[in-house]
Amino acid sequence: MQEITGLKDLVATNTACLAEYRLLAEVNHFNVFNQSEICERTRPMHRSDFYKISLIRGTGILQIKDEYIKIDGNVLIFFNPTIPYYWQSLSEERPSYYCYFDSYFQSKLLNKDYFQQSALFTPGSIPVFSLTDELTEEIRGIFEDMHEEIQGDYHHKYDILATYLQLLLQKAFKFQNSSRRTSANKSASIRILSNFFNLLEKQFPIDSVEHPIRLKTPNDFAQELAIHVNYLNAAVKELTGKKTSEIIASRVVTEAKALLKHSNADVAEIAYMLGFDYPNNFITFFKRHAKETPKSFRNNESIPVFKPQNS
Repeated sequence: MQEITGLKDLVATNTACLAEYRLLAEVNHFNVFNQSEICERTRPMHRSDFYKISLIRGTGILQIKDEYIKIDGNVLIFFNPTIPYYWQSLSEERPSYYCYFDSYFQSKLLNKDYFQQSALFTPGSIPVFSLTDELTEEIRGIFEDMHEEIQGDYHHKYDILATYLQLLLQKAFKFQNSSRRTSANKSASIRILSNFFNLLEKQFPIDSVEHPIRLKTPNDFAQELAIHVNYLNAAVKELTGKKTSEIIASRVVTEAKALLKHSNADVAEIAYMLGFDYPNNFITFFKRHAKETPKSFRNNESIPVFKPQNS
């Protein structure tokens, strides 16, 4: 994965990060938001120009530099601007929260001593903290208070937000020594799964019949990864609980629905773009997974055009 070292390159190559930085820049070097307010696409490994604290509730793989961590449950993660990271979600995440701030905000409003001892500043650490359900609710409450405060019009609201942020740092400092760091799982299974997802997503979205998907079966992906298909299937099953073919099929169905809904391509063209030799095979596949035919789905999803009545 390509490492991005500056904000200019970062926002030029990643629309999700661009949106997040704009949100940050618009509100005095600090912002807080929940998952629904930002792009949910997988982030490439990158560095940024701001600190980030994330409350994540779900399952996925976190790569920080060369270290892989399996996340399963509720975690609080601290990101330093100098450390590249990559998040690969493996499940539908429950409501999560994020806050960003830059060096200007830190230097003006945060207690220097606490900050330098915090999980955001400690060099060489992997600042990932597993949370109990009780502690998760406590941390979520702090994020919600910040989220509510930033939308208000109180003149000194950023002083209050800095206090909330200080509280987050102190909470982390409190259980930094009492809770064991989430163990870094460097197993071959995680690396295989991460590479599999990367190959899968690189094939989408499809915008032309001239560029149909090339990798269609577990064996296709295994050959591309230079591993035996049994290793791929075992890694996927171990970490996701699903078969490799199920994940591929689910992604193909998602793309098929997008093409049926948003493109003018006919069913035969869509079938070809998605790697089916014959339209009937695609129709059977789609009906099995979507519980309706491609034509029926397109008709149901189309927006009716209302013509004005003659007066």
